Amino acid sequence: MNKKLLITVVASLFTISTFSQIEIGKIEKEIEVEKKVNFPPYNPTENFIEHSEYYRAKITKILESGSGKNPFDEKQCDINEYYKRYNGLKIYYPTYSDNYRKNDILFFKKTDKIEILNWSQIGNKYFTIVNINPSFEKSEIYNEVKSNLGKDFFADIFFELKDNLNNETIYVIESSSNPQFILSPYFKKKKELINGKTFIAINDFSAIRNPISKNDYTMYIDKGTEWKGELTLLRKKDLKIEEIKNDDDEEILFAVILSNEKDKVIFDLKGSRWNFEDVLLTKNDFEKLKKGNTNKNKLEESVLVKKYVKKFGKLVYQKKLTIGMSKDMCSDILGITLNRKNYKNASGEIEVWEYTGIYKLYFKNGKLSEIIKY
Repeated sequence: MNKKLLITVVASLFTISTFSQIEIGKIEKEIEVEKKVNFPPYNPTENFIEHSEYYRAKITKILESGSGKNPFDEKQCDINEYYKRYNGLKIYYPTYSDNYRKNDILFFKKTDKIEILNWSQIGNKYFTIVNINPSFEKSEIYNEVKSNLGKDFFADIFFELKDNLNNETIYVIESSSNPQFILSPYFKKKKELINGKTFIAINDFSAIRNPISKNDYTMYIDKGTEWKGELTLLRKKDLKIEEIKNDDDEEILFAVILSNEKDKVIFDLKGSRWNFEDVLLTKNDFEKLKKGNTNKNKLEESVLVKKYVKKFGKLVYQKKLTIGMSKDMCSDILGITLNRKNYKNASGEIEVWEYTGIYKLYFKNGKLSEIIKY
């Protein structure tokens, strides 16, 4: 091989190698970008929700809606990326006694040392979330705090906050499942959606009687009743008849005071066995829903009238069986049954449909001739 040919071959191999590296790098980069999932945008009607609970609640909602979509098809962003949705949001810490959850939550600021803060310095103040680290142990400041405290601290989430009054940086270690701050956008949005609104109970449910009665703590709310709503903050001790002093008594509850001319009740938004939106609808939305259902019902009735003529179409829509109906009409009313028998007699062909424990229908020459109701 001559010198010129050798140089050409080497140059070609170098070009191929370089091209391959660029292409491989490009592919790897594309794969990396594809794997990254952005954090879900924050919805101001949601309170602070930890990473695992967000997806669990979403899956439950999808399954309950019956949308048919597989909730596991959607990729989940990692835990660090998820908590970025809260960065820049304003929060509020209520006032508590200095001993409140002192083993579960820690406030401090960093000057030339770690300076521990108490509730009297934090309570009744607004802060802005700068950053959230889901694991305090993985934070850069962990070893320094541990060294200053002389012990481990087992709370699972670490907040970096800015004091809105003096721009001072404050650090908080607490529980991700039960943080003690109030998320301002959530509270503000809830007030807009509830205060001054009239609600209609769209299902039966129960709430806490107000004023609270030792003998009759719960009041049952009937479907169709009308209530005025007002969002408020209560402490757990406000819902107790007897004074019991413990940490839980000081905990803040999001509650809606529901009232009408006759009664007043407390609906605990977090602690109730019912979701507020599942049992109460604003009067305005209720009227829209009612109108929408009326239009839908009229459309369904008109389709059946067109299919079966006016006399039978209206009866099928009302789910009322009557002599002379066809098999299709009966199927539209009661559904399909596989429990069918056929025989013939002198008057013609007889078919019997049985809906166990409900109806037995006799068809003579294809028309409903007898109805037996169990």
